[in-house]
Amino acid sequence: MRLKKICLKSSKHLNKRKLTLQPNLQSSNLWQFALQYYSKSARSRALLQLQDKYAANINLCLLLKYLSQQNIIVSTSTIAVLHAHVTEFSQNYTQPLRQIRANFKQSLQTMENYSALRTHMLNAELELEKQEQQLLVDAFNRATANDSPPTCPLKYYLESILAVPKTDLDQTLTQLA
Repeated sequence: MRLKKICLKSSKHLNKRKLTLQPNLQSSNLWQFALQYYSKSARSRALLQLQDKYAANINLCLLLKYLSQQNIIVSTSTIAVLHAHVTEFSQNYTQPLRQIRANFKQSLQTMENYSALRTHMLNAELELEKQEQQLLVDAFNRATANDSPPTCPLKYYLESILAVPKTDLDQTLTQLA
């Protein structure tokens, strides 16, 4: 019931304000939103759990939240295209580096320059995250879909594209509200 209220609240909020059909998004605005939004520990934990358990792309989740908060319409087909673009990039670049960094943690005791190397890896991963956001913004700005937008874009992504079970979906969306 609370989830319906969250999405309905978002929907009512959208209806009260003018909706933007196709703005020219800027990745710097998304990045600033992401830093602020992700800084809440409950949100970051929920997003990391989606990433680890369901292979959700955190940057796509953040973009969908940003679009909703900015009253910007995103269609279901655009969400699918964004997912495909970011998944390919992430699988080829971000995820391998993330895995290397995770494996590297096991070398803490044996490497002399562990701290400096770990910092470099974290910075490289952060740059790849920025690149993912740029890719998402560019793909969104090029999108030409005319199908109907979902009431709750993030819910649509998690439920329809990633097949997150309803129990996890409801709890996660509540944490991300």
